[in-house]
Parts: sequence; structure tokens; C-alpha cells
Amino acid sequence: MNVSSPHTTWRGRRALELSNGVVQAMILPGGCALAAWRFAEGHGPSQTNVLWESPWATHDPKTLDDVTLEHTYGDLASGRFLDSFTGHALCLDGFGPPSDTDAAAGDSLHGEASTVMWTVKENSTSSITLTADLPLAHLHVQRHLSLLPGESVLRAEEHVTNLASTSRQLHWMQHATIGAPLFRNGNARITASVHNGITWPLDYEGCNLLERDATFSWPCAPRADGGTVDLREVFTREGSGFVAALHQHTGREHGFIAACHAETRLAMGYLFSAALFPWVTFWEENRARRDAPWCGRVQARGLEFGTTPLPLGNEAVDAHGPVLGSPTSLSIGPHQIQRAPWLLFLAEIPHTWSKIEDVRAEAGEIVLIHGRETVRLKASGAADFLQTVRCA
Repeated sequence: MNVSSPHTTWRGRRALELSNGVVQAMILPGGCALAAWRFAEGHGPSQTNVLWESPWATHDPKTLDDVTLEHTYGDLASGRFLDSFTGHALCLDGFGPPSDTDAAAGDSLHGEASTVMWTVKENSTSSITLTADLPLAHLHVQRHLSLLPGESVLRAEEHVTNLASTSRQLHWMQHATIGAPLFRNGNARITASVHNGITWPLDYEGCNLLERDATFSWPCAPRADGGTVDLREVFTREGSGFVAALHQHTGREHGFIAACHAETRLAMGYLFSAALFPWVTFWEENRARRDAPWCGRVQARGLEFGTTPLPLGNEAVDAHGPVLGSPTSLSIGPHQIQRAPWLLFLAEIPHTWSKIEDVRAEAGEIVLIHGRETVRLKASGAADFLQTVRCA
């Protein structure tokens, strides 16, 4: 019999807390957002939340009516997403703005998953299962989150069921974001298992850090005003922003994204199937957007990974076809179920580490690599957990 995990609130919103005594995760049933990820008291060098916290007041989906959302955010489809957005959100089925038809039907920026209330099916102090129906997309989604004893690793296991009697393409992205309170003012370093990339073809509020619609090789992307930008560095030019998508290294089984904060000796990151989620998308807002709710005060870096490279909306992505020779969506058959596992880790790194060069999943460990040095995190069965299969 499961013991209920603590019901609490996070900035005035309904929340559930998972903890194994080593780490703590805060989950919001409103959108199934992961709002906080931190070391528990007495563990790690700091108990600061390593995920970005929205500086504006957020709400559970459907708290505000459409008139209020449009007035507050200027655009209804964006407002439906932004009013609930913090930390790590799920983009399903969509990455970018909906079509006019879908928006009129109630769809939002980045799809429905982050703008509906999820149902808590079962939970304990260290695991929780939530589900949601996405009526516009004709999908059912389940997310199981768990912590094992003694580990600083969150296991996430998602299942998406195609409720339609026809095959379709999925746009499925993990919209993970770092920034305030921990990562700010350039004192962080990003690493990922990526190779070649492309920048966003659209304008970023007239404040583009990167040249638009340009290809490049990691980590140096072309600047809009000439030269290059090292994308491993964050918040290098205030008053700018960018979006860039990168593809996984060929032949890599597990993709990763990692961020470290040298001052506090904290590191966090994700491991996932490179075949299922071949794209990593970096988005950065560095006090560029002046309209609400950004108001020129936000520093956020997206560490997004999934099926789709750029947040252009499903119609534009599908019409364009492959990017850099690779698919931009995932095919799922009628009534099929697709499993997608990923791992989120938290680690203490040596004071001499300014970056993480690689992350590997082994049988019982996650290994962080810096030159010849390693930090090994207990993660029972990590490599097996990350195997992906069609369930039906």
C-alpha cells in the first residue's frame, strides 16, 4: 500500500513533494511541471533549486479565464502556456505556436500537456504517477517519477498513447530550463552530446544574439553581428536572446545535457535515449523581452531535448521536413503506446571543476567526466532503464 506523499504548495499552487532524504523534487499537477529539484537538508553543497523559477505569479491551468490571459500576456495561446510555466515543462503535442485553427479550439503554445490538470493515480513519498488526456491531440499521456534510496537521480518514465485509429507524427519535447535563482550572470557552464546545429530562422524581438537560419558545429555558433558565440557559456550579452537546435553525435546511445555551477560546486543534468530524442534545443532569454510577463527581468536558458529541433509549430515543422538530414518528429501507429524514459541527476563536483566534459550511464552508475577525473553517482540499473521500446 502506498503512503501518500506530502501535499504542499509551491508559490501558492498545489504541489506534491518527492524525497528520499538525499534529494527533493516538487511536482505541480497543474501541467505536471517539475518546479524544483534540489538536495535535501544535510546533503550536497547547497539546497538551492537548480531549475528556473518564473519571476511572475503562475497559476494552475484554467485558473484565469481567456479574457484575462489575453490581457495579461498579449496572446492567448502563449498565455495559456506561460501562465503555468516554470522549471521543467512538457511540450506535447507541439513545439512552438499552434495553428490558428488549433488555437481557436483551445490549444496553446507547445501543446496541451502543460496546460491541463493532471490526475494523480498513485503516489508515495518517493514515487508518483500522473496521467492526462489531451483531447485536441487525441493522446493519453502518463508520467511516472521516482527516487530510489540513497540516489540523487530522478527517474522519469513517460508513456504516450495514440488514441486515434490512424498513424500520426508526435512533437514531444522536454522543456527544461535553468536560470534564477541559481544560474545567473554567466556563472554556469553547459555541456551536451551534440555535434551540428542550426539557428532559429525567425527574429528574436530584434535582439538576436545569433545569426538567423545558419548552420554551425558545436559549440561555436555565428553571432548576428559577426564572430562566434560559445554556447557552453550562458548570459554572455545582456539584452539579447536566441534559439538554436543541435543533433546528437552519430552512434551515441545515450544523449546528455549537463550544467555546472562552479561557485556552489553543483551540477545537474539529463540522460535520455539519443535515438528517441535526437534533438537538443538551447533557448536563451537574457533580459531581452520587454513585454509582459518578461518585462526585461528574465535570465533563462532552456536545456530542451526531444523529437523536434525548433519551436516553429507543427505545421511549419512538418512542411519543412528533415533538418540537417534528420527527422523532426516521431511516428506512432494507431492505438500504439510509446515509452520514453529519462534521468535527471544532481551532483556535488570538486571545486577544481569548471565544466563537465561527458556523462555516461553505466549498469549501476551515472559517471560525470572531467579530463581524467570522474564523479560517480549511484543509479541502479540506469543503462537498462533508458532502453526504449514500443509497448503496443
